[in-house]
Amino acid sequence: MDANAAPTRSIAAPLRAAWTAGRHALSRAARLALDIALPTQCVSCREPVEGEGVCASCWARLSFIERPYCPRLGIPFVYDPGPDMLSMEAIASPPAYQRARAAVRYDDVARTLVHALKYQDRTDLAPAMGRWMARAGGELLAGADMLVPVPLHWRRAWRRR
Repeated sequence: MDANAAPTRSIAAPLRAAWTAGRHALSRAARLALDIALPTQCVSCREPVEGEGVCASCWARLSFIERPYCPRLGIPFVYDPGPDMLSMEAIASPPAYQRARAAVRYDDVARTLVHALKYQDRTDLAPAMGRWMARAGGELLAGADMLVPVPLHWRRAWRRR
C-alpha cells in the first residue's frame, strides 16, 4: 500500500466525527467561560439574564400594539371606534402613505431595544424584532407585491459602529 494514499473512508469518518465532537465541546466550554466572565445582561435594564434579549420584567413592560388601531397610522385606540375610523392624527395631517404598522409602542424598553439594534450593533436582536414586525404587519405584507429592503448607507453604518 502506498504511504501517500488518502485514508480510506473507514478511517476518515471516525476522525471527522471525533474532530466535530471536539470542536463542539471546545465551543461549549468557551461559551461557558465567557458566560461566567461576562454574564449576559438584559438589553434594557442590564440585569443578568439567561440567554439573550430582555429579562422577564422588561418583557412585561413591552407594550405590543393590538387591535383596535388606526388603519392608516397604526396608532392604538383606547376603545374600538368602528371599522375604518381614522385617528385624529391621520385626519389632521394625512400621511403620504396608505398604511403603517408598529409592533410595539415606542416607549422606554422598546426605545432601548431599537437603539441597541441600530446604534450598538446588537444584530442578535434582529430575529426577534423581525418576528414582532412580521406579526404586526402581516396583513400589509399579504397584500404586497414585494418587500424591498432599504439598506443603510455604508458611511452611516460605519459611524454607528
